[in-house]
Amino acid sequence: MALLIESTVDVAASVTDAVIAAYTARREKVQTMPVSEMVSGQVSADLSTLTAVVCAEQRVAEIVVDEGLDLERLAAAAWALAGRGWDLTVLVPTSQIGDAHTSLRAAPCLIQPWWSDADGIWFGAFETP
Repeated sequence: MALLIESTVDVAASVTDAVIAAYTARREKVQTMPVSEMVSGQVSADLSTLTAVVCAEQRVAEIVVDEGLDLERLAAAAWALAGRGWDLTVLVPTSQIGDAHTSLRAAPCLIQPWWSDADGIWFGAFETP
């Protein structure tokens, strides 16, 4: 019996790929961009490695969060992106949806749970924190 173990980084990359595929299926142009570039470096060090899926035509950015990220630090990035005219969705593992509601309360973003299983990557409904 073989056992496949993916790191959370690999899973987050798969979630990012699924987000890109959803935009591509709708024939929308997207790219990935470091969050620190989008907010002119105004993020804490632990957020500097985060990447957003960006649909510039719609001014939409989606950030995939993996397990263990301090979501309270992401609120500052949400405010900075909103100040630059971006609509933000933060995609969080279902295990962190409660923390996302608490940490991002009143931040200008939506949150969306994601999870993976043997059949693929799945997304829940958009929620307001």
